[in-house]
Amino acid sequence: MLLYPFAAVVGMERAKRSLLLHAVDPKIGGTLLLGHRGCAKSTLARGFAALLPSSETQPAPFVEMPLGVSEDRLLGAVHAETLVRTGAWNPQPGLLQTAHGGVLYVDEINLLQDSLADLLLDSAASGVHRQERDGISQTVHSRYILIGTMNPEEGDLRPQLSDRFAHGVSISDTFSAEERVEIGRRRMDFDDDPEGFLKTWEGATTTLHSQIKTARTLLLNVQTPEPLRLALAERAREHRVEGLRAELAILRTARASAALRGATEVTQADLEEAWTLCLGHRLPDSTTAERPPDSKGKGAEASPSTAQTQTPIQRQPAANPAQNSLALAPKEALPHPISLRAMQKPRIISLPQPLATNHPLTAALRRTARLSTCRLNKGKVNWLASLVASLKNGWIPGAPGWSWVSSAPEPERRLWALLDASRSAGAAQFLAQARESLAGMLPSFKRISLLVIHENRPQWVLRRGSPRQATAALRNLPSASGKSPLVGALQAFNRGISSQAPTRRDTVCLCSDGLPTLTPGQTSTQAGNRIRLGLQRLVRTLSAAPVWLAPQPSRELSRWLGKVIQGTGVRLVHLAPK
Repeated sequence: MLLYPFAAVVGMERAKRSLLLHAVDPKIGGTLLLGHRGCAKSTLARGFAALLPSSETQPAPFVEMPLGVSEDRLLGAVHAETLVRTGAWNPQPGLLQTAHGGVLYVDEINLLQDSLADLLLDSAASGVHRQERDGISQTVHSRYILIGTMNPEEGDLRPQLSDRFAHGVSISDTFSAEERVEIGRRRMDFDDDPEGFLKTWEGATTTLHSQIKTARTLLLNVQTPEPLRLALAERAREHRVEGLRAELAILRTARASAALRGATEVTQADLEEAWTLCLGHRLPDSTTAERPPDSKGKGAEASPSTAQTQTPIQRQPAANPAQNSLALAPKEALPHPISLRAMQKPRIISLPQPLATNHPLTAALRRTARLSTCRLNKGKVNWLASLVASLKNGWIPGAPGWSWVSSAPEPERRLWALLDASRSAGAAQFLAQARESLAGMLPSFKRISLLVIHENRPQWVLRRGSPRQATAALRNLPSASGKSPLVGALQAFNRGISSQAPTRRDTVCLCSDGLPTLTPGQTSTQAGNRIRLGLQRLVRTLSAAPVWLAPQPSRELSRWLGKVIQGTGVRLVHLAPK
């Protein structure tokens, strides 16, 4: 497959610089590219692999790691067909071993399962992978350049994994009109005639190949003056940089920068560039001097950790009430917001149990004979249990009749929360109660996704965040403002949950007074029917009933909510005032 050439990518100079430095010294530690969808992050990563020096027989490998990859495919396992036919344990290389000497690319790395992220951490740090599974005991080389891309709006990246990336670069899509025109022209030229387009950029690509080859030869001869080393250590101490991994990455980056320009000594300018690339995504939240650089070399507005965890709710001009139809609570749907007081101590409330039914996903070996199956595509293969089950059933090597046993790790507990921060919810003091109740739930979950209705629109404030980050997002909610497009919020909520393959351990909580804003020409009955359809779709997606936190019922509100949730399976919990 022909890939878009690295040299033809318009802009993103900081990101391209980071990747070129890794081509000179692959031991720097990897690059994390942060940006919105459609910013050519993947295109840049794939084009970069073609610049790496190739062996005599084949180019440097480019291995893309899917989010849903199995542990067997990632780490390597026994070749199933050979095992069944001959009984021989023939090791099959995994993606980590295949990526040796090239690029391991993980798109949307912030959505990677924790179990897979842990496996990635080990090999990324040492460059070797110790394989101890399925009767295999061997050490394989897995030295690769790790490139991860993510959209900060879709969730945070685990701190342990973020720390493994030497460089963090924020890619913005603020291209000028001329740049957008050139991007469109080049992309269409490539799609229409890939071979001709590659030939056009062959000269620029060859120049980059030559620069990288020369820099690699010169790299070990580059010296870093002792005063610069001392100044770097003092600066890192002043900024309270944790550990020494970042300083080592800065020294390697500065050395590669000097080698790339043909020098034999690191200068202060080399160290400044390395500091910007390496420290932007590592500095503590209290440090505001440096932020992750964007692709044009400017400081980003917030660090990745801040952008991922506390996405600000964008303010829009208040709508003119006269231009919209009345809501069910018109006197509460006024344009000016209601300021929220500081969040008090989290409330521990009693919710209906169980919220999710936990079933064992693995079986003891003594019971494997009853779990045998003839299909391999159901879950992950438990090789040891499969072997025991096959022997119990009389299987001998080389004969048909192998019994497969599948197993899977226990899925992490996730909370999906929809919080209505409209003015009507704030006016009734319900929003403060709901916020404190949600904060009390957070410690029980591993990952939290939070959708907030604020200033007339729903917005994902957090995707797959930690309890600490979710608490910060709730605490920083500025006000109760705007009307309540509850129907549209439920649609966005359903789409977000469906896209993440919900499990039986997921819990869904809706916090709203249940009073939607009516669209022009819409009646309250029609709005209620659409909300009911959204709740029914939500229940069909989940294994456990969602919980709806509502204010203490008045006669009118109780009658309305009763009609809305009737027959949906949603559990209604009224929050009592303090």
